[in-house]
Amino acid sequence: MSAVSSEFGATERRSGPEPPEESLSRQAKLYLFTVAAIAVAAALVPLSHLKPGSHGWPTFLVLASCAAIAQLFVVRTPRDQSYHTTIVFLIPAAMLLPPELVALMGVVQHIPEWLKVRYPWYIQGFNIANYTLNGLAAWGAVQIVESWNLNPDVTFALAGLAASVVFVTLNHVLLATMLHFARGHTLRETGLFSAESLSTDFVLAALGVAFAAIWTWNPWLLPTAVAPLLLIHRSLSVPALQEEARVDPKTGLFNARYFAAELREELVRAGRMDRPMSIIMADLDLLRDINNSYGHLAGDAVLKGIAEVFRKQLRHYDVPARFGGEEFAILLPETPPEQALEIAERIRRAVADRRFEVETSSEPIRATISLGVAGFPKDGTDPNELIHQADLAVYRAKLQGRNRVQGASSEPLLLSPTERPARLAAVPEDGEYASVVSRAMPEQRASERREQAQPRPHTPGRPHFLALSPPVAALVALVSIAGIGAGIAGALFGTNEDLIGLIAIIILVGGGQALSLEMEAGSISVSAVGALAGAALFGPRAALPLAVATVAVEWSSRRDAWYYVCFNIGALSLASLAAAAVFSIGSSDTPTGELVIAAAGLVAGGAYFVVNTGLLSGAMALEGHDKWRGVWNERFSWLLPHYVAFGAVGGAIALAYSAIGLYGLAVFVLPLFLMRKTMATYLGHTEKSTKKLRKAAETIRQQNVSLEQANRLLKERSTAAMESLSATVDARDAYTAGHSRRVQQLALAIGRELGLSQAELDLLGHAALFHDIGKLAIPDSILLKPASLTPDEWALMQRHADEGARIIDRLGFLQDAVPAIRHHHERFDGTGYPDGITGEEIPLGARIIHVADALDSMLTTRIYRAARPADEALEELRRGSGSQFCPRCVSALERLLQTEESGEARPPSKLIATA
Repeated sequence: MSAVSSEFGATERRSGPEPPEESLSRQAKLYLFTVAAIAVAAALVPLSHLKPGSHGWPTFLVLASCAAIAQLFVVRTPRDQSYHTTIVFLIPAAMLLPPELVALMGVVQHIPEWLKVRYPWYIQGFNIANYTLNGLAAWGAVQIVESWNLNPDVTFALAGLAASVVFVTLNHVLLATMLHFARGHTLRETGLFSAESLSTDFVLAALGVAFAAIWTWNPWLLPTAVAPLLLIHRSLSVPALQEEARVDPKTGLFNARYFAAELREELVRAGRMDRPMSIIMADLDLLRDINNSYGHLAGDAVLKGIAEVFRKQLRHYDVPARFGGEEFAILLPETPPEQALEIAERIRRAVADRRFEVETSSEPIRATISLGVAGFPKDGTDPNELIHQADLAVYRAKLQGRNRVQGASSEPLLLSPTERPARLAAVPEDGEYASVVSRAMPEQRASERREQAQPRPHTPGRPHFLALSPPVAALVALVSIAGIGAGIAGALFGTNEDLIGLIAIIILVGGGQALSLEMEAGSISVSAVGALAGAALFGPRAALPLAVATVAVEWSSRRDAWYYVCFNIGALSLASLAAAAVFSIGSSDTPTGELVIAAAGLVAGGAYFVVNTGLLSGAMALEGHDKWRGVWNERFSWLLPHYVAFGAVGGAIALAYSAIGLYGLAVFVLPLFLMRKTMATYLGHTEKSTKKLRKAAETIRQQNVSLEQANRLLKERSTAAMESLSATVDARDAYTAGHSRRVQQLALAIGRELGLSQAELDLLGHAALFHDIGKLAIPDSILLKPASLTPDEWALMQRHADEGARIIDRLGFLQDAVPAIRHHHERFDGTGYPDGITGEEIPLGARIIHVADALDSMLTTRIYRAARPADEALEELRRGSGSQFCPRCVSALERLLQTEESGEARPPSKLIATA
């Protein structure tokens, strides 16, 4: 473990110019210089003996190069400490190199890191001094153990143990002391002496001892130990990934999953201690308008600005989170609803007063939010109910004009409970989004049902054998007889006599299977690594015992039926025999034989995997009436790289056992179980992410259904309200009652005659119905005046088309009908209003409404004139065709009337009468 720039300094720093020395306290500087002086004094004497002919230069070059490369691949923890896998190469250096080269390792390993990162001098200086002291102290511990003159194998093991303990302990003590002086952290706060931190470094040190053993036996085998090192490096990244999973990347607030977990925990605490608690749901108003006007980056800037407001206005123990899209949630512990309403109002005012700087606007823009408050236990006692009540309060605030704070209330909204759409998403027990109510689901395809019923496990799955049909029973019998028979033959005719080693491998395999991590989709186990090591060491003799050990342990937890047991023993025996055959082909007595075995491990892992999963896929294909290749590709193909890596590790274990006996197995036990933990964490995270994506997809689908229902209901109610307003306009004058509805019918008939599509007819119908709604802004003194209008009054009357367009535009879902409403008084020759456009520039809907409106006006009595006969009205339209009216629309109307006069059925019937 190393110090990084944010660990001890007044300010956190990742890059940029070097901070001033004042970033370290006086005590920290004094401690830094003391450690550096001790390191220089300890290294001075050994370095004075450094010569070009010193023993161990090749070993130093290899280990120093590996350590320098490993130093570049740092993993930072959520506490801003850093893990390096360099200890894997520093422990062998302390065990194999003279002290002068050990002292040099501390400097050489940091050179590439310094060239890449350029940490401040005090950071880099402390790390070099720290590692130099650690390495020399570990070297000293090795010399003490070697002076005891014990058995060489025992001496090597004890020396490795002593070097590991001294190196790790001294490293943590020196770093913890520096953090105490520089940042004021206690030992507990540093986390350096936690079980997780110490165990990680001790496992890496143990792997370093294995490196030293392999290097002593055959240096060419050093690359075989890289596979577990890569897996260990990945496992070190898991805590950082877990920390990132709590935070929304766009706003820096917590995400919905973390909020759900905190809400459940706080509800339990509040219920147990009888304390108040409240939540706030907040929704950014009109984000779509901001995105449409200024771009999506502007919307993101507003979301970030609102997050900053939350951080400033909330207390340090409150939990603000981005719930999704433009929706936020805030958890307020120890807060009654009355106080929560005050906090929400304070937030609302702060957002309304804030100006948001965006690149696409020359001036700062403004935004508002609507907030809803719900309290425990008044408004709900479980997470779903609280969120639902707060969300309803937000909905109520939206209905009342937005930019408001509303508390949870039992008062009904504008929609009745049966009509109101359900809460879009709630917080279930696992903290993920889920639908509140079940809806009818479309029938799934068979492949989708199989995918849900059989999610991909890490350990290869097995056929369900729900009913042993003759083909499945035949395959089970064939695999069982062939595998068990071949395993018995291998045990009888195998040549290896190392019974103790075989028992040790069986214990390793059984222990790995017993410690497998049970998951919903299967189990996670590293027993395959032991099986491959057994195949490399003991050939066919190990196949059946290892298969029996694996299946017996699995049976002890699952209690599978006898045919499961037989099938699994047979499949695993055949897989182990295949791996043993590969290892036997790769065996050689040449000097490079060990390297060949290590390479053969890759192929053996693949052979083991193909045989095992191939048989499983065959059984599944017969059971499910699927194709073998499809089952294998869907269920197992993704695991092939893992088993290839298992083969390499198994080969390395076999080589270590051949070199140092049972010590070689012992050295690999800790890395194997760390590999198990790594795979479990990685695949568990993958499985959880997959479930989350599936739930999110289902939630989105259900939300779309809910939104469509709400949108349709909103349109219906808004349209009904506008129809009422339109009827109100008509009712202001007894002479024009029903005018808008008649114009709608006439316009639709003309539109059908012109061949408009159904979507165009729908828009035309709305535009015709609401074409005069702008007359709401016209006083009765003008609208109902029996005499001629004055110029000023006529100018005011002409504004009704523009006012009507504005009213309909605010609805938000009839924008396409707005041009027809605005321009329905334009004349074909360009002398109309409000814009004076001509000919085809006038929207077709407006031209149709103009003709229908004129016809209905002439056929009905008005306050200022009597109704005109139909023939005279039609003649007037013909005279105005090409000047006032659109010739196409007039011709379509004439064809309609001719059709009606000829007696053909055409809705709406009796157009003239209806008009």
